[in-house]
Amino acid sequence: MPRFFFHLTDGKRTFTDANGVELSNRAAARAYLSSHIRELRGTLSENGIHDWSEWSVMLSDEEGKTLEETGMGLKPKSGS
Repeated sequence: MPRFFFHLTDGKRTFTDANGVELSNRAAARAYLSSHIRELRGTLSENGIHDWSEWSVMLSDEEGKTLEETGMGLKPKSGS
């Protein structure tokens, strides 16, 4: 089964996924990516990161080829 890696970056810092996740195919990796983004935003927001406008997750394969990059896309809400 292929292994996919999910690296987190804000353009200045990159947090590399050294372990990856075994998934059946690229479609399964995309589905995992969606849930992984929600989980990361929740966990890291608890640790003080609230502006996700510069952050993205890079999905790569076992050879290190970037398959896609998805923005985390949340900016802080004003007025609260």
